[in-house]
Amino acid sequence: MAKKDKTKEDRLKEGLSLLNQLKTNGVRANSLSFLDLRQKISLWIETGDPWDGTVPFPEYQREAIVSLPKYDNRAAGINFKCTFSKKVPKNGSDSDSD
Repeated sequence: MAKKDKTKEDRLKEGLSLLNQLKTNGVRANSLSFLDLRQKISLWIETGDPWDGTVPFPEYQREAIVSLPKYDNRAAGINFKCTFSKKVPKNGSDSDSD
């Protein structure tokens, strides 16, 4: 099967799905990070130009790793990844008690 450009309708459906998934999982739609991502998705919907990149969500200690593809053989995707690292005490224990 030959790959074809995604239709604007497909991009709209996938873009809205990504944004709704974030909102369903507690991301505020009025946060600056969400608005930045929404702008990137809106541009992708309008132009069809692919975009792969990262949008930081520092208020959630996460980053969104986003893939907005050109062709219909891949779905748009988002991975909402933790960016903080847990500090482990020098003795290797998770516990603060002795």
